Amino acid sequence: MDIRFLTTFLEVVNTRHFGKAAENLYLTQSAVSARIKLLEEYFHTSLFERHRNSIQLTQAGEKLLPFAQQLCDTLNQAKRALREQTAEYVVLGATQLASDLRLVDLLRFLHSDFNAWSIKAEVLTLDHLTRQLHERVVDFALSTEPVKSEDVICHPIVSIPLGLFSLNENTKIQSSEFVAVDWGSKAHEFLMHLHPDLRDAKLQTNSLNVAISTLSSEGGLAILPMQPNGHSIHFPHARLLQPVEGIGVTVYLSMLKTSKREGVADMFTAIKAWTQLNPVN
Repeated sequence: MDIRFLTTFLEVVNTRHFGKAAENLYLTQSAVSARIKLLEEYFHTSLFERHRNSIQLTQAGEKLLPFAQQLCDTLNQAKRALREQTAEYVVLGATQLASDLRLVDLLRFLHSDFNAWSIKAEVLTLDHLTRQLHERVVDFALSTEPVKSEDVICHPIVSIPLGLFSLNENTKIQSSEFVAVDWGSKAHEFLMHLHPDLRDAKLQTNSLNVAISTLSSEGGLAILPMQPNGHSIHFPHARLLQPVEGIGVTVYLSMLKTSKREGVADMFTAIKAWTQLNPVN
């Protein structure tokens, strides 16, 4: 049985509300309901009595409660004990675009300036990344949207302007040549206002690296990160068709305010300082 089922059970007990439990666990309400249902199937009994305005434990739920608390506490103690026995390490999670824009350079910096640390890097969705940050599975989070939580320090480490670039010799703008990178709703609205004919792109992706590979092999046009001088960061000879005025992409670095791991706060400060000296180029 997945231990997360028990942590979900405990959160529902604490909040007496499936919706609030889902919000605290960064899950959908349907996911919380599904976990409780699987837990009830596992024990072959109902754990909650569901009323319109309240959720109460059944007798079986009351009996399970101390065991669930004990199991979760024991596993958390085991995690802490094992971490103390292992070498220094840090877990870095990133959303897809943040990974494409900053992760490789950041890893190079960490390997150079924090070479005594072992690093684990993962690419996750924003919801998954936020949840793992709160669960202390991830030490640092890189994202192109701020992590909205009072428990998290969220610092913008770089902001990059965007522009519509063409790698083709012809000047015609057509959807059959357009590679659409998901830069967010504002960039999409800007593009659709000026070029509604680009609604049907030949490729839509949330990966900048996939877009760059496609453009390198097939040519085309796309909204891409732009240097202050108006050149594409990834294709210096690409032709700028139009700057995406007032809209760019920002990469945020986040960590828990209450992180007690020794050295993590110093690393957070060092990363912020490094990014100020090393803009994306």
